[in-house]
Amino acid sequence: MIKWNIQLVSGIILLAFFVLIGLFGSYIAPYPPDYKMKVGYMETDNGTEFVAPPLAPSKEFLLGTDKWGKDILSLILHGAKYTVFTVLIVAAVRLLAGGIAGVFGGLTASGKKRGKQGRITLLTSIPPVILIYFIMLGININPSLSSFALIFIQGVLMAALGVPGVYNVVYSKTAEIKENLYIMASVTLGGNKSHLLKKHIWPILKGDFIILYLNETIQVLHLMGQLAIFNLFFGGTEFQPDFSIYLSMTNEWSGLIGQSRSFLSYSQWILIYPLIAFILFLLSFYLISQGLSQQSRKSHRKNTYI
Repeated sequence: MIKWNIQLVSGIILLAFFVLIGLFGSYIAPYPPDYKMKVGYMETDNGTEFVAPPLAPSKEFLLGTDKWGKDILSLILHGAKYTVFTVLIVAAVRLLAGGIAGVFGGLTASGKKRGKQGRITLLTSIPPVILIYFIMLGININPSLSSFALIFIQGVLMAALGVPGVYNVVYSKTAEIKENLYIMASVTLGGNKSHLLKKHIWPILKGDFIILYLNETIQVLHLMGQLAIFNLFFGGTEFQPDFSIYLSMTNEWSGLIGQSRSFLSYSQWILIYPLIAFILFLLSFYLISQGLSQQSRKSHRKNTYI
């Protein structure tokens, strides 16, 4: 009888749903991203009334509207592609660059060389949010660059600053695996580095790479959320000095949350629905990570002789 790993299956289904939303969200959104409801007298269930945003969830606006009359559901759907694919791509670049460098670094390092790893650890001790904040501050608010250019710059920064952390983890793991007696025996029998990597190291590392990728996606999401607290929204921030408000130019989810913080005490739907989408997306990676870890532990228990 097949025993389903509930966490793993739930996480995969949830992530697949968000990928589909990222792909087709803009096509199924009820309104375009720049749509604003008309303000004026309208026929309602209570007769003719003056209607002005923000509007609570209703049949016309399923998740309500924001202060400017924009449909919350449409904003979430239009912003999904920036949130979903940024996280997936940045985490993949981090893993590829740091992972490949870490594997070959650990494979070729001697005992003395391994001690120099601390130089990169010093770089990882600086929180990426601080570096990105000061680099992006001058170009991200009321930008002269296009949203695409800002996305590219911030994406490169988020990927580059995550590479040293991935490198350190993969380097240490590779060096640890290399110390096993059966690998030393393989070296003694003439096995070259390519043989060691293909036959001994990669089969062990590949499971860790999946877990590491999921952890990186979670870290990228955290980073986007931290930057949004400082009004640095992914793809550009529109600042309106007359009202001291900051608006996301791409409607990515951390930006929608950041620009709606002041609505926590009233019109809560403006904040809550983007927040739910962000948390569920985060939860999908957490569930997959936990499910894979659980599966790995079961596998080890079944093969205790290894």
